[in-house]
Amino acid sequence: MARRLAPGLGAAPGAVHLRSDLERKRLAGVDPLTRLPSSAYTPQATAAVYDRLLKRGETLLKAGQSVILDATYMTGADRAAAKALADRLGVPFTGLWLDAPQETLEARVSARQGDASDADARVVARQLSNDPGPIDWTRLQAGGAMDRLAQTARAVLDGAPPD
Repeated sequence: MARRLAPGLGAAPGAVHLRSDLERKRLAGVDPLTRLPSSAYTPQATAAVYDRLLKRGETLLKAGQSVILDATYMTGADRAAAKALADRLGVPFTGLWLDAPQETLEARVSARQGDASDADARVVARQLSNDPGPIDWTRLQAGGAMDRLAQTARAVLDGAPPD
């Protein structure tokens, strides 16, 4: 969805889409399509990825670019850090939390080809078994068509209430 939103956000040519999957591969020094071992997904490695997202986001925001930070944001601390960055720089922030049935998420990750994500059905199940804590971001139902979800997300970013 972020890939669909980015071109229409902010000034031309649109928002820069920073993906945790790509940043993790860059930190590991591997090609985006190289599958990483489980050691690349430790809490410490994940913290480094989120730190890199924030640092790259800060650089881009200071340069006047709009930014999409695309990651799972499974902890309240990570969500708060993203919002705090925007607050500190005085730029608008909208956090979008996407909810979808487990079967839908598993089907989507299983269908991915030529993508930097290493997620599979086991990763989805593990993520869903973790309690993300209170979600104060705008929640969107993401079980349907991606085009419709992108339209809803764009409307929320433009100030409309979610469906």
